[in-house]
Amino acid sequence: MLSFATEFPANRDHKVGRFFEALRRWILGSPHTVFQAADLVGLHVPGEWAAQRGNEYLQTLAHTSGTREQGAARYTRVHAGLEWVTVVVFSRWETDSWVSIRVSCESEHPAVRLPPAKKPVLVRVLLDDLGGSGDGVLSVGRTPYRLDNVDVDIAAQLILGRAGCRLPIVYVSASFDGADRVNTERLASDLSGMAHVVVEPNRAFSLRLKIEVDAQNVYGGTIGVYWPDGAGRRSFFLVRDETPRSREIAIIDDIRYALANRRPLDRCTWSASQALVSRSSFEALKAAGSQEVNRYVQEFDKELAAKSQQLEEAELEIKRLNAEIRKYETRSPIGSGVALRTGREQDLYPGEITGFVLDALRDAVPRTLSDSRRQHVLTAITASNESSDQGTKIREALKNLLRGMTRVDPKVRRGLERLGFTASDDGKHWKVVFQGDDRYTFALPKSGSDSRGGLNAANDIARLFL
Repeated sequence: MLSFATEFPANRDHKVGRFFEALRRWILGSPHTVFQAADLVGLHVPGEWAAQRGNEYLQTLAHTSGTREQGAARYTRVHAGLEWVTVVVFSRWETDSWVSIRVSCESEHPAVRLPPAKKPVLVRVLLDDLGGSGDGVLSVGRTPYRLDNVDVDIAAQLILGRAGCRLPIVYVSASFDGADRVNTERLASDLSGMAHVVVEPNRAFSLRLKIEVDAQNVYGGTIGVYWPDGAGRRSFFLVRDETPRSREIAIIDDIRYALANRRPLDRCTWSASQALVSRSSFEALKAAGSQEVNRYVQEFDKELAAKSQQLEEAELEIKRLNAEIRKYETRSPIGSGVALRTGREQDLYPGEITGFVLDALRDAVPRTLSDSRRQHVLTAITASNESSDQGTKIREALKNLLRGMTRVDPKVRRGLERLGFTASDDGKHWKVVFQGDDRYTFALPKSGSDSRGGLNAANDIARLFL
């Protein structure tokens, strides 16, 4: 069973010899290997090569032709009733280089349970040794890409699948309170070679981005996984009592599963490497006018077998996709799965829009016909969902802050900012804006004569914005 797969662009300055040297260090550096340095002397010979010691078997393919280089290795190790097979391919063409790593694990006995899948050390070894390269507008590395306030266009390209990336984008939106929902440095390191981690600078950026992408962006601390070419989005919402690490692990597992089910680049497969090596041998025999018919036939058969394997892999992929389609078509939903589009509106604080909808439904229940289907549905929905109390908390905090206020001093201003407001005194009055949205602007006097004015202003703001 395929447990891990990924592909990433590598620095084209490094040639196939550097790839095989990194592979050699990875094998010999493993505490589990029985291979010795003398066993791997011929690792980088052109064409086909193989070595075996104990329960380990290594096959390699190497091909160089003009500006193209190809290196592939299939490393098999049997231990504790499990057969581990790692296939790694390095493909260097005229304009770029790519690395592919695929790990599968099979049990020799039905009673042996397969271990949980995880990212192999080989990914980090090759990324450190070969270096990452450009993937669309981003570069592959082990650190997050932190957007600046002027990068709205870049963020829009990433979310809409127009950035030319093959690796998925993990987009970490700015939370309402500015607190980090995940450790982005750790997440980027864990996902290096698998996905890009992109970090949003602030909530104001999110509101501007919303216009550019027609509200397709995640926001308010939610983390979205966007796939290339607009192939879909998976959102990881904030869950009460969830730790940052558990959220990171959920994201990593989701990406690992999706990558393992994605078809690899044709140039980054073992069968494509075998075809190149066989073709090279075939052409060399033809050029030399070889009369060795048997060898000629053998090389032709290898090329034909490689093509057949490619076709078989494609057919298996089609069958798998058809099975996935049937699975989703026949799956019986547990509930109706109600989902509402909010158009161009986004939450200005956690649970805002859901709360508005639930409040409207609760108001509608008494006005529906008693014991009717409509009443039953509305009652079930309102009883099964809790409204966020964040709006009430902001309202009460605002009243406490502005009660007895006669002017906006530094303490009041800092308090407003903590609640999600920005305050500026450019004109005759203080201009207070909620969550950076200019539609929700309120004017406060620079000096008030009535001590009740602050509380009245708090009530007016709450009615308008909360």
